[in-house]
Amino acid sequence: MEARGLQKTYSVSRGVFGGHAALRAVDGVDFKVAANHVFSLVGESGCGKSTVARLLLRLTNPTGGQVLHKGSDVFALKGDDLKAFRRSVQIIFQDPFASLNPRRTVYETLSEPMKIHGLADKSAFPDRVRDLLKTVGMVDVMDRYPHEFSGGQRQRICIARALAVSPEVIVADEPLSSLDVSIQAQILNLLIELKETTGLAFVFISHDLRVVRYLSDFVGVMYLGKIVERAPAVELFDSPLHPYTEVLLAAAPELVPGRKKEPPLQGEVPSPLDMPSGCPFHPRCPKVFEPCSRITPELRGDAPRAVACHLHNAY
Repeated sequence: MEARGLQKTYSVSRGVFGGHAALRAVDGVDFKVAANHVFSLVGESGCGKSTVARLLLRLTNPTGGQVLHKGSDVFALKGDDLKAFRRSVQIIFQDPFASLNPRRTVYETLSEPMKIHGLADKSAFPDRVRDLLKTVGMVDVMDRYPHEFSGGQRQRICIARALAVSPEVIVADEPLSSLDVSIQAQILNLLIELKETTGLAFVFISHDLRVVRYLSDFVGVMYLGKIVERAPAVELFDSPLHPYTEVLLAAAPELVPGRKKEPPLQGEVPSPLDMPSGCPFHPRCPKVFEPCSRITPELRGDAPRAVACHLHNAY
């Protein structure tokens, strides 16, 4: 799957006499994710990560750019091609309880996607559901309801539902944030096992850098709708280039033992309705210098690493 110049702008009211303003939730995002790889998006709340997830799944239409799945423009698909895309790309939601129908049993929840996509004869559904539950480490629960499970068990059911149609890509939007640490580790290991055994591609969205470091092959760091640094996970965590990435890593407790701590970020995140000139990060950047307030840096670098910062790019 690939995002090319992906943009999403919303029109926001400024009040009775203020008219409307453009809010750029996603502004020119580019990345690729291959089979058997995990591409993670990280950044502060409100940076546009979940909007990117909605665009990848075609749950909302972009203002500009493309999402390509196996070379085809997702937003141009219709009919059977669109239905095939829906099958190929699945999501794991942040809140497992909210994303499960409380009136449906586990069997009904897991068999419905197979019924919609006509993947097997109805008589084969029970065996298929048992296999899915076994894959996520659960047995003898087909006739139970969501309220009868713990948070970790519900998330396992959600993962089984995503796997029910044998997808090629799974978008995981903060799938661990509502779980306690011990359950997070179990779900994380399950996702890694699925990637290695099935060849799935994952787009993993998180603010927990410890999880991202453990799971990811490539990472994109987002700030105010833009990717400001993109790199293989090992390179990004060992030698971050963008000052924002450095501050994020320094804020994560014991992520890299012995790393020199960067000073904490000063000030608040600028309003996306009133973006600063030049680099959007420059009002808070500890390394700001003259060009930063005038010129907006572009994402540049030798593939697969790129950074949008005047410290590393010549202008």
